Amino acid sequence: MGGLPGRPLTLHNNTNGALMFENMRASEAEIAERSERAAKVAEALTSVGFVVQQNVDQETELQGVMVSVDPAGDSSGGVFVQWNASSSLNESAAKNALEGGIDSPIFRHFGFVVKQMHATLIAILGSAGFDAVDADDDMNPYLIRVNP
Repeated sequence: MGGLPGRPLTLHNNTNGALMFENMRASEAEIAERSERAAKVAEALTSVGFVVQQNVDQETELQGVMVSVDPAGDSSGGVFVQWNASSSLNESAAKNALEGGIDSPIFRHFGFVVKQMHATLIAILGSAGFDAVDADDDMNPYLIRVNP
């Protein structure tokens, strides 16, 4: 796919015959519906005690639950939920994996936490009435999609 997250690219020829990319974006109505669903998801998670981050920028440390809206106009767009461990655990796990492989205790702990939080968030969202499923994203294996 390529491009920025939420902005799939399609290839077109311009008038000079050169190849150009065009961003495909969902309609404003679809994005508004996704934003409303994301707000409801965030409210449901907040009501059971999670601290939820939404609309974060690159300077914000991702920690805890993140709810996001991807404005892509194809099947990659939608509402997504992800658990983010603290930066200290992320960094320790990465360092230990590089030094001792993926069998290091810290890396195993990190993997266990992320896997359990993924399953827990899907279960909690399902209990709250949402259709939450694994996003089946090879680049982000613990991403959750919240369907309409």
